[in-house]
Amino acid sequence: MKNEPIKIQVDDQPRRPSAERSRSISIWIASLGVALIVFIVVGAIYIIRSNQKIGPVANKATRNSESSQTRPQVLTDETEQQAIVEPVTYADDGKSLWVSPTAGEPLDCRYLLPGTQLILHVRMADMFAHPEGLKLLAALGPWGEQVTQIIELVTGKSTDDIQTLTLGVRQSVRGTLDYSLCLQARQPVGAASLRPGCFIPRGETSLLAWCTPSASSELKAQGDQPPFFSRELQRVLDRTDQRRLATLVFAGKFLQISGEKFLSGAGEKLQTAVVDFLGDEATASAISAHWDENFFLELQSTVVLSERPHRFAQVLDSRVAESSDSVEDAILAQQLPAYSRKVLARFPSMLRKLGNYTRAGEDDKLSLLRCYLPVTAGHNLLMASELMLNVDRMGGASSTAVAETQSEPTSLADRLAQSTSLVFPKETLQKALEILSEDTEIPIEIAGRDLQLEGITKNQSLALELRDKPASEILLAILLRANPDRTATGPTDERQKLVYVVRQAVDGKPSAIVVTTRSAANGRGEKLPSVFQSSAR
Repeated sequence: MKNEPIKIQVDDQPRRPSAERSRSISIWIASLGVALIVFIVVGAIYIIRSNQKIGPVANKATRNSESSQTRPQVLTDETEQQAIVEPVTYADDGKSLWVSPTAGEPLDCRYLLPGTQLILHVRMADMFAHPEGLKLLAALGPWGEQVTQIIELVTGKSTDDIQTLTLGVRQSVRGTLDYSLCLQARQPVGAASLRPGCFIPRGETSLLAWCTPSASSELKAQGDQPPFFSRELQRVLDRTDQRRLATLVFAGKFLQISGEKFLSGAGEKLQTAVVDFLGDEATASAISAHWDENFFLELQSTVVLSERPHRFAQVLDSRVAESSDSVEDAILAQQLPAYSRKVLARFPSMLRKLGNYTRAGEDDKLSLLRCYLPVTAGHNLLMASELMLNVDRMGGASSTAVAETQSEPTSLADRLAQSTSLVFPKETLQKALEILSEDTEIPIEIAGRDLQLEGITKNQSLALELRDKPASEILLAILLRANPDRTATGPTDERQKLVYVVRQAVDGKPSAIVVTTRSAANGRGEKLPSVFQSSAR
């Protein structure tokens, strides 16, 4: 996300002066946009289971003129000169609202339970057909790996089979949460393939509905009529756009009252961030994201009677602008694991770019924020946000606390006993060992020739999620997962070819961990660590 000019279609709406912010921002408020991206995907998990240059043209369009709200264009070298001279374009004035990239009908809320207070809508097929789709899952780390598994577990459908997914959440009279799900499949759904609790609504062939078992009769009795929503929530729903790739709509009080039940673990920080960001002024909100040539974010909110929509939009705008400084302070106070250090170091600059291209205003008595960024910004922000939410679990700690409580390990044995964390969705064997070496300051070498003789490549891929474990345990896990013979039952098994030996400092060479093979180490008479030795020896 380099500093470069960006031109996008705008609504010619004057921007009112910014209102001074009245409360401090939580350090976990990265930005509204970041919270949105993570909330959309993480919410789905917990409920059901090249920075490129862009130059879209700024079009002087009125908000009520449908014909003027055309999609932004990426200016290539061949088309840039032609686009600039078109009479309908003009330079971005830095104030006017961006124009929406889509113009679809409101969300279809059929087969959601009465009293629903949170709705999540995702265009699964279109999202994963986009070049950024798989990057979004990868950027979520371990969370991303769970998405497809949980959706398939509940519905029996893979993400490739799902056109759209609409999820509803409400608080029941028992104080628990009820869920309902409506899934539009790409192909007709067969009754024989239905999972328990799922049903095909009457008259439908490719629609699949499911809800919490205790509310099943209530949902079936409702039929194909959408449920009644609160007045404020309905106002926001009426202005949603089902062509957006992802949309989240929720009542303001829902997250405050039921947020901890809705999200857990690192997700609690996200819930806190959204509540802190919107405060008590927003009564209902719709957050949506869209990927095409660009990455687009939008927030719409109804506000309490004592607040003016345009003023509240400016307050939110200032919170987005201030988020980069808050996150920077939080990052500087942490001792970060090696794997996340470089990404999080760039996070504040990403947020500054987000703030620079966020525009605030009012539309139909709703507060409105919109932002355009290069298409790759979405997964970069998502990756940094996921790492930020999990920084504590990855072993991050206050630098002051680390200095006060930890002494510098001196020997390899001490360093191998040190606890650390290593989390990645996909890395090569060589890169994984480099990350561990950098994080623990343990010299780790790969005896490449030894591995070649056994047909083992350093570029094979593996995934890992180990937190607060001794470095020796993480090193062993890497070697076990990279072992070419999958029938090996453990580190003492002779079929476990990948091992390591401890090389003592000699002839000017420092002590180090050397990753080699069992046969090569035995051939040189090198003693293997006890973890690789059978008790029978």
